[in-house]
Amino acid sequence: MKNLQSIVCAVLLFIALESFAQNPVKIGYFDYSYVITQLPEAKAADADLKAYTEKLQKDLQAKESELRAKYERYMKEGEKMAAPTREALEKEIQTGQQNLQEFQQKAEADVAKKQETLLRPINDKLEKTLKEVAKENGFTYVLRKEALLYEPEDPTLDVSVLVLKKMGITPAPATKDTKPNTNNTNNNTVKPNTTTKPR
Repeated sequence: MKNLQSIVCAVLLFIALESFAQNPVKIGYFDYSYVITQLPEAKAADADLKAYTEKLQKDLQAKESELRAKYERYMKEGEKMAAPTREALEKEIQTGQQNLQEFQQKAEADVAKKQETLLRPINDKLEKTLKEVAKENGFTYVLRKEALLYEPEDPTLDVSVLVLKKMGITPAPATKDTKPNTNNTNNNTVKPNTTTKPR
């Protein structure tokens, strides 16, 4: 019985190896950071997102200035004010702080949503082109370069240039400018300067 199991396992292993030899797996990789920085539509999307973020930043700064003016007035004149006036100003400052925080949170969510909306068609186009390139060049799998633990020495496994050429773009040499730090994926955030509180 054990001999029969061994024979069956050996036959199955032989079939698997034979199949693998006839259909070898070809794995390539794709440098998203390198490609995305060279796409004209990605550059336009980046400029659009930057303008959108700057507008929100200006709106946030205007709200901060208004709140700061109320706080400074409170600190300067608060003791001389009639109790109802002082209490009303304190309430305005507290409400203003809450509104400012809510505005910032919403602005950050809006920026993330805007970025996703701008990048979705670009990423869809990249994915379609990548599939075409992989099929045309006999790749079984294509991985993101950022996911590689070891980068192969064979440059023919990098399909990034093929993807750019397929999209009608002349690839630029890979430099630090075209390969940004992937740890910092989004610098477009809306940040408050300071928060003011009545004492």
